[in-house]
Amino acid sequence: MKKSLFIVFLLSFSLVSLAQTPQKTTSTAKTTVKAKDKTTPKSKTSTSKAKDAKAKAKTTKPKEKPPTKEEIKAAEEKKKLEQGCDKANENLIQAHKEMDNKQYYRAEELLQAALELCPSETIKYKYELAWNNYLMKEYKKTIQILDTLSTNEEAPADVFQLLGNAYDELGNQNMALITYDKGLRKYPNAGCLLLEKGNLAYKRSNFIGALEQYENGIEKDPTFSSNYYRAAQIFLSSSEEVWGVMYGEIFMLLEKGGERAVEMSRKLYRTYHSEITFTTRDIRVNFNDPTIVYSNSKTRPNLFPDNYENALAKACQGEKNITLESLIRIRKRFITTFYRESPSFKNVLFDYHKKLIEQGLFDAYNYWLFGYGNTQEAASWIKDNKAEFDKFIKWQETNPLPITKDNVFSRYKME
Repeated sequence: MKKSLFIVFLLSFSLVSLAQTPQKTTSTAKTTVKAKDKTTPKSKTSTSKAKDAKAKAKTTKPKEKPPTKEEIKAAEEKKKLEQGCDKANENLIQAHKEMDNKQYYRAEELLQAALELCPSETIKYKYELAWNNYLMKEYKKTIQILDTLSTNEEAPADVFQLLGNAYDELGNQNMALITYDKGLRKYPNAGCLLLEKGNLAYKRSNFIGALEQYENGIEKDPTFSSNYYRAAQIFLSSSEEVWGVMYGEIFMLLEKGGERAVEMSRKLYRTYHSEITFTTRDIRVNFNDPTIVYSNSKTRPNLFPDNYENALAKACQGEKNITLESLIRIRKRFITTFYRESPSFKNVLFDYHKKLIEQGLFDAYNYWLFGYGNTQEAASWIKDNKAEFDKFIKWQETNPLPITKDNVFSRYKME
């Protein structure tokens, strides 16, 4: 629920002096005299006056007043507060370690001390206290802390998310929904709150309703990874895997590591492996059920899946089975075919693929992406191509998926 690079160019200019050709004169001597007149140094009298003026200016400069007792006291208090907040932050780091080790009571002691050390960051440390209680399954205490905190004008969306989750854990889904909606009135683009509304619908087996919330969250908060994860899970378990592989890969690029990324890596590879089949007669690509998926307006079909499948089927020509090596060849040919035949469906993910191909890093990217789906083949390639793989990892650090609200990929934008 909580818990995720610029070159400056210096241009130097050299100034070139351009000398004009002097006009002709009837007397060289006169010209020489005039030149001397221009360079005659200032008289001693004028120099002395300048020095006197400078000395006078120095004597008339007002002296700086020494700080008052109040100013000294304020400076000392400010320094004390800064030191206190530094110590509080150290406590927070240690508290997180204690939480990871399930030492919740020790974590609470550290967070209570942090509250006293840094009162200017009350919201942050009270939220962490509530989170610690949530981990202890002390949901009523979590609600007690957050209910008051949620009235603070500066309370972030995370406060409403955790508060709603605590109500949900107590079986009060109605109050949970009210809390999420309250947060959304304040933060209408909060992906975390739309995620939780989707989760409530999912618990009631309302998968269409859940997808509506997840995909709304994707469009409004495109860098929040969890909505992609949840939407991908639903689609990869359906007959419309095309959306699952798209959302799942974007999720991987946003989250990059952790248990969920390992799980998604396996699911993505297995989906390609199962939905692309080779027979002696033909190649079958099945990422989309024949049932038409309608757009948000419900008035016309979404044609992206058909264009995706057609390009993928053509890219599979010449292959006999699915391995990581063959899948990379297929996906590379797919990008060329798709952009040639379906340019109107270009998107941020496929643009990223093109960039990786141009950089010569597409192979390494795919071994990273699908590695947990075929660990033996991935480990062997990475061992033999360590320099290339390391180059990709370093490149990726400074070249994340450039996803924004303007270019976000979603079902309803692929019309």
